Amino acid sequence: MVVNKKRIVLSNKIYPLFAGLSSDLIFFLAINTLFLTEVKGFSTLEISSFTTISILVMIILNPLVMKTINKIGALNSVKLGVIFLLLGAFLITFGVNYITTLLGYIFYEAFYYFKKMDTVLLRKNLLFLHEEEKQLEIESYHSLIYGVVTMFTTFVSGILFNLNNYLPMICCLIFCFINIILVNFLYEVKTPNNKVIKKDKRKIKITHLVFLILLLFAVCYAIIDLGQTNSKLFIQYRLDSFLSLENVSIILTLIVSASRIVRVVANYFFITIYEKYKSKILSIIGYSLLISFVLILIGNFIPFKVFGIILMSIGFCLFLAIRDPFDNYIKELLLNNTKQEDHEIMINKLNFTRKLGKLIISSLITLILLKDILTYVMIFLLGLSCFSLVIVYEIYKILKKKKYA
Repeated sequence: MVVNKKRIVLSNKIYPLFAGLSSDLIFFLAINTLFLTEVKGFSTLEISSFTTISILVMIILNPLVMKTINKIGALNSVKLGVIFLLLGAFLITFGVNYITTLLGYIFYEAFYYFKKMDTVLLRKNLLFLHEEEKQLEIESYHSLIYGVVTMFTTFVSGILFNLNNYLPMICCLIFCFINIILVNFLYEVKTPNNKVIKKDKRKIKITHLVFLILLLFAVCYAIIDLGQTNSKLFIQYRLDSFLSLENVSIILTLIVSASRIVRVVANYFFITIYEKYKSKILSIIGYSLLISFVLILIGNFIPFKVFGIILMSIGFCLFLAIRDPFDNYIKELLLNNTKQEDHEIMINKLNFTRKLGKLIISSLITLILLKDILTYVMIFLLGLSCFSLVIVYEIYKILKKKKYA
């Protein structure tokens, strides 16, 4: 088997840029709630159902997804993923009703399953070069690029939205086309036949540590993701109570912009913090998550509106501060505690459990919204963040035992 080492080195250099620009729908993130509520006219319940239904569809299709990934390989899976992202963005932008927008969200969820194979692609290339210890550093670098780009786009999204409600989404589509170009610079080191992977698929041993890692990722990622979306709606409705729509969009943009700055700073210093605290990093993330919900709820209940918005904004910023470090560290932890030949399947399991956790929790949130208000949703997520700390403690004990074994 001939391996082009120069292509591998180039691919590893391009990877942070590609991964940073293709991690999500750039521009849409900053104005998603405004776009869906004010432009498309969807209710909070309908927005929540987009997430719930699209995740359910992808969970049902997961066996087919895994077969496809095994057949076409990591690189082609990533290429397919960015195409799904473009389709999702197009339908969300120009969808004329609930069904077409829902279809856009389904493509959006499908994108994550296929595009996340870029982690496996990077790992294969680094293993070939005997540089696998650089995985977390490169992943953190791509998160930093993503943070810088989203910080910039967040600054201008509110202005573009006020000029024309569709301008941010047009920019989002342009970024999707750029991703399709960049993905062609990536390279995958071919491993011996995929039949071995298929044959051993059911024989993969899920250790207690791996199970806890998957469980923590399912719970915590869902809490961070749904907490971020619902807290932004929470802040938006709080602002609506005493400000005009134009002022709400500007202030909400400023809050999201501040959160992007916090995200960039967190990604920049993450490796330094990780080197200092190692396995304790999970505890730091867990307690930060708990504090974020406490601040949001306190900010909502206090009578001083401006001070309340400030507290809620700090809580919202904490979601962005811990999101990328948590994602990158969990992937590193999982790959370090599983066999190389199982990495492709384990990353898929990680994505599957994330979707399953998000489905269950978003379904419960939808049920809460049927009868109650967002306040109860935030209290519910606060309780789940307490539960996640229990899992963090169990993982920490196992890692500590392994260290001294």
